[in-house]
Amino acid sequence: MGIPILGDIIDAVKDIVGEVVVDKDKKNEINYKLAELADKAEARVHEEVLAQIEVNKVEAASGSLFVAGWRPFVGWVGGAGLAYSAIVQPFASWIARLSGYTGDFPPIDNMLLLTVLGGLLGIGGMRTFEKVRGVSTNNYTDTPKETPVVTEATPGPEPARRQRKFRL
Repeated sequence: MGIPILGDIIDAVKDIVGEVVVDKDKKNEINYKLAELADKAEARVHEEVLAQIEVNKVEAASGSLFVAGWRPFVGWVGGAGLAYSAIVQPFASWIARLSGYTGDFPPIDNMLLLTVLGGLLGIGGMRTFEKVRGVSTNNYTDTPKETPVVTEATPGPEPARRQRKFRL
């Protein structure tokens, strides 16, 4: 069920109907109506998800850096935070200790950093999928690059083999 509280309410009403209503036909009719209500709720949630997907597509396809550029910005900030937390801060702390510095470097909340990076890696996985499919863009224009068609042909006087066509 897409809306958890609605599913809980429908299940509770089904339980009450099962205990209170004695007539089997009336009980089946009420349960059927409740199932229809649950299906309508699922359909509405599905429509909302599809609408959000369309908004995401339009936003990602935009040529504006302020519309489509927020994901790369968050990625660079997350990458910089990870680089500081995993490489710069320990190395700088080690060098500072060798130099006689006894203070501490500012820590980063790694749980927040990993939460942001975990979400971005999911988005990054979709970006990789787009690149493999050949529908990604490498610039901020609204047109995706053409998918190249690679053909493998036999050169020279060798006997002709069947040509294979495949997409990268």
